[in-house]
Amino acid sequence: MSGRRKKVTAGQMIARGGFRNFRGALRFASRHGEACGALGHVPTIREYQEYHGLSQAQAYRDWHSWKACVPGFSVLEVVSTEALTRRGLSEEDREEAIARWLAT
Repeated sequence: MSGRRKKVTAGQMIARGGFRNFRGALRFASRHGEACGALGHVPTIREYQEYHGLSQAQAYRDWHSWKACVPGFSVLEVVSTEALTRRGLSEEDREEAIARWLAT
């Protein structure tokens, strides 16, 4: 699942979606990568919700934050899930890594 990477900076994400959506987008990317690694495939929004024990509303808020900041691209097009999984990052570590990678 390596796929292509779309370079997106933190500044671009904040300019598009605002700081609140930026934080939600990082949370979504982190959780999405974790669910993807655990399930062995790209999760649907329902699988994402169930894996993390979220309400439907929270799962969709996370997803909409991503779409507001990075329109037209999936998480896997921006951050390689394999790269994160290979490093065995925790959710907190994943969020920090994603923020660093997107800021470069």
